[in-house]
Amino acid sequence: MRFEHKVIVDAPRAKVRAFLDDFSRAAYCVPGIQAVKDLGDDNFEGTIRVRIGPLGLNVGGTAHVERGSEEGTWRVRGEGRDRRVGASMTANVEARLNDLDGGRTEVEVTADVNFAGRLAELGQPLIKRKADSFVGEFAENLRRAINEA
Repeated sequence: MRFEHKVIVDAPRAKVRAFLDDFSRAAYCVPGIQAVKDLGDDNFEGTIRVRIGPLGLNVGGTAHVERGSEEGTWRVRGEGRDRRVGASMTANVEARLNDLDGGRTEVEVTADVNFAGRLAELGQPLIKRKADSFVGEFAENLRRAINEA
């Protein structure tokens, strides 16, 4: 399933880039993040709790972050599993910063996500609605965190 979202942040590109480059800190903008551990070499592990329809998930997983050749771009490869529920997912995420007027920055995010197990049984419309609300919460958390930085 492919997701594309754009988030507008009222901060200059350099400030947004510096915040997102600190993945351990930026990860806490993701709704439901419970823990993030830096394993070194741009590898991370963490836990997230999220409810999608009737499923309450506690997903443990890993992520690898690559900074793109172009400044202000990232690629994240992640995978996670909730063994209790029997659900798993893999994701390839790309993010790019774009300058906007008035010192604002657009964060453009594209994600290709594959779901397996019970999570895959929920259906695309339900997952899409959750993803949209999830990105909205992430955007608000990101705005707040950058403004406090």
